[in-house]
Amino acid sequence: LGEGVDVAIRVRPPPLPDSELIQRILAERSQCLVVSPTLGLQARRIQQPDDLVKLPSMGLGSLQQNHHWELFGPQNAVVIRTHQPRFVTTDMIALRDAAIAGVGVVQLPLLMVREALTTGTLMRILPEWAPHPELIHAVFPSRRGLLPAVRALIDFLAARFAELQEDSPHF
Repeated sequence: LGEGVDVAIRVRPPPLPDSELIQRILAERSQCLVVSPTLGLQARRIQQPDDLVKLPSMGLGSLQQNHHWELFGPQNAVVIRTHQPRFVTTDMIALRDAAIAGVGVVQLPLLMVREALTTGTLMRILPEWAPHPELIHAVFPSRRGLLPAVRALIDFLAARFAELQEDSPHF
């Protein structure tokens, strides 16, 4: 409110935190761990989450934070694996491109890496283990007094996300 922002788009794992702001969920999208086939020989030796330490990693965020993967697997198993990324950025496109270049394993939204998985420039690692899906949501101060253009944008985004098929290479 203090910054004069009409609407913000956020991506977070559920549950969404309580807030005085209005939150509208636009979509839920899966995440996965991916690696370049150039690291494929090493990746084939990755049989369980503990083996991830055998590969270099990358992280989304800042250097100061602790980096970890929370993975959900067979029989409702949950593991948290800390890693020391060799490359950290807030730019998911840079992380995807670095993964394709063979820099390391990274967690990214499936929708973002679907084409690279289809073409074989990336491969999933530990496909039976996956991070929780994340919620893409719009956040705004109030329904009352919402500018028509902002309401139209939120409605458009909701409709567009509903049309996107996560398992389709065409997004």
